[in-house]
Amino acid sequence: MKGAQKVGMMARLGALLATGVALGSVASAQMSAYTNVTDARLAAPEPANWLTTRGNQMNWGYSALDKITPANVTKLQPAWAYSTGQTEGHEAAPIVNNGVMFITSPMNKLFALDATTGNLLWKYERELPDDITSCCDVVNRGVAVFGDMVYMGTLDAHILAFNAKTGKIVWDRTIEDYKKRYTITSAPLVANGRLITGVHGGEYGVRGFLESMDPKTGKSQWKSYTTMKGSYPNGAEAQGGAPTWLTGAYDAASKTVYWGTGNPSPWMDPRRKATDDLKWSSSLIAVDVNTGKIKSGFQYSPNDAWDYDGVNEPILIDTVVNGKTTKSVVSAHRNGYLYRFDRTNGGVKYVSANKYVTVTAYKGLDKNGRPIWDPQHRPDLGKQVNSCPSFLGGKNWHPAAYSPQTKLVYIPSNEWCMTIKGAQTKYAAGEAYVGAEFELNAVPNLNYVGNLQAVDPATGKQVWSQTFKAPLWSGVLTTAGGLVFAGSTAERDFMAFDAKSGKKLWSFKTNSGVIGQPISYSVNGKQYIAVFSGYGGAIPLWAGPMAALTKDTPRGGVLWVFAVN
Repeated sequence: MKGAQKVGMMARLGALLATGVALGSVASAQMSAYTNVTDARLAAPEPANWLTTRGNQMNWGYSALDKITPANVTKLQPAWAYSTGQTEGHEAAPIVNNGVMFITSPMNKLFALDATTGNLLWKYERELPDDITSCCDVVNRGVAVFGDMVYMGTLDAHILAFNAKTGKIVWDRTIEDYKKRYTITSAPLVANGRLITGVHGGEYGVRGFLESMDPKTGKSQWKSYTTMKGSYPNGAEAQGGAPTWLTGAYDAASKTVYWGTGNPSPWMDPRRKATDDLKWSSSLIAVDVNTGKIKSGFQYSPNDAWDYDGVNEPILIDTVVNGKTTKSVVSAHRNGYLYRFDRTNGGVKYVSANKYVTVTAYKGLDKNGRPIWDPQHRPDLGKQVNSCPSFLGGKNWHPAAYSPQTKLVYIPSNEWCMTIKGAQTKYAAGEAYVGAEFELNAVPNLNYVGNLQAVDPATGKQVWSQTFKAPLWSGVLTTAGGLVFAGSTAERDFMAFDAKSGKKLWSFKTNSGVIGQPISYSVNGKQYIAVFSGYGGAIPLWAGPMAALTKDTPRGGVLWVFAVN
């Protein structure tokens, strides 16, 4: 495949370093302020730091810093920038601990930077095998930090543990066989002193799982598969998909990890019956953090045929309806519905769901949240249909954000449809195992694709929206200063909006399309906003005619860091 050839070439040309390289006294001086990350700090992170990819273990994407406001955001200017030297998609969230920043780039490069200047402290470049293949670009979405170590998943399905101060590898553990097309593209989750990772590879017939490790040694503590025997045709669960490729959330009160699972493999299979739900593909699962036992779950799309992955981030919040407060999980699913679940006592109980984009694949949902298929829009072997949303979803991997000030969820959504039909396929280890042919197309009578929208998760009511001609693919950041930050692809803009009204207050033209995850942090009392600009990812690879909307977007990964002048 071209992807494998490209990765192999880049590995030979660029990935020459086998261990971290620190830059002498500069690194030592800056690292003196670095302090160990504890469970207590992860549970209640200091506003000055950004210790997980979404800012806290509950996936809010929210910063409690408030020095940048609607009154002064127009004074935001670049403080520094850092180029990674890579031209593929840059989707990572920076991690910041006491003035030290960790960023990752495609091809598993890892950089430790001075968060006030951008000076390089140490770096690591992985030497990847020549025969790596990944379905959706060679991205990496960030690292986890715990104790005195930094953890990164790799395209060849390893977890690496680095000494945070020196960049030296402490341990290197193989999680699965990359030759079977297992990959790891997102950050692990640290929960209750455990390091938990998922895996990618649903288009290659992998069997999804979560695995917990000892952060100090990498030793496995438990491993839980996400395909259930008896819910698949006989034996098919062994290549049943349900990958766990985005980072989950953690409810410390109930000791529960909430994690989304991806599509079944293949997308369509003649062996299946309508009664084969294929659990737990396209689902949200609640997992006991100490044992790995799946306590409960909800299947968004049983027997899915559209590639409506359930991996989108679970956001753990409290919702208030008619004066009653409920511990909730909220998630904007690919099928175009914003779901709300009750997570009391660490469970998953369906409460409600509301459309946030155009949906034709389903007639609706029943009282339990189960989809009611529309036969005119459900594909099958030899049967082509047009369905909305497309397999790239009403929202894909790029995370929404929640503001505890406004009680709103901010969703970077997309309006698009697809023609899709089933195709014969046979499993062979390491080969594509999709079972479908497809092509994206526009929603009739709409003049936009991207839509950044503020939605009340308790009611599903849209409060405001900002539309864009091309797809949105960046994460969202909310702040205590009353702002929402997000980026655009074709326009290359990084933007700030008023969290209450949606009014665009500020924008900056970056070098490329913005598909990173914005964060905020402060050092010595000064607040910064940081985001990657570096277009790539799934859209140019999979969006077909819809990708033409971004055909003129230049490539190249640059981390931009802004502050008020």
